[in-house]
Amino acid sequence: MFLLRPPTPAQTEQFLTAQRALKATSYGELCATREGQCPVGYLSDQHRFVLGAGEACFRRAVAALRSWQVFETPWVTLLNPDAPFEVGATLALLVRHLGFYSLIGNRVVYLLEDERRVGFGYGTLEGHAFAGEERFVVEWLPTGEVVFELFAFSRPALPLARVGQPVVRRFQAAGAAQYGAAMVRAVQGPEASPHDPDGGSASSMP
Repeated sequence: MFLLRPPTPAQTEQFLTAQRALKATSYGELCATREGQCPVGYLSDQHRFVLGAGEACFRRAVAALRSWQVFETPWVTLLNPDAPFEVGATLALLVRHLGFYSLIGNRVVYLLEDERRVGFGYGTLEGHAFAGEERFVVEWLPTGEVVFELFAFSRPALPLARVGQPVVRRFQAAGAAQYGAAMVRAVQGPEASPHDPDGGSASSMP
């Protein structure tokens, strides 16, 4: 859904009601990102940020992820931040770009709840410019480092996305950086800057 101005609360709720009623995601390879798999016919992207080290850092990062602070960015805003951190939750995301707004829906399709690795994967719903899935993970590595990682696969779902894919990919790169910056701020404080040790590519979808 494309808008010239941010949606009203009533519009957001109407959109969420419609998205929650959808029975399936807009792609068939459900939960493929759980094991880092990219299905044939999709582009994959990965990005990793160092958040700090130690158990206290890991606990802060997990709390930030579970409260959706990853979406506290200048570019992407979660319009229903009270959504439960659970499989089946539908998220309404407002994306700002090129002087207009996009209202898109994604559904949480799995959770990762290990002792040293916590995260979730969400998939696109009908109306999204791209079809695919993205994984958001916080991990406490054996080295002691705590990292935040994005992994995604996607392909254009609308004609406009196909035509403008080079431009869209630049926006996706900016989006990945903003997700990383949001997690770094949540864990380290507002003055911290994100660091990508891998020099990875952008996450492929909001």
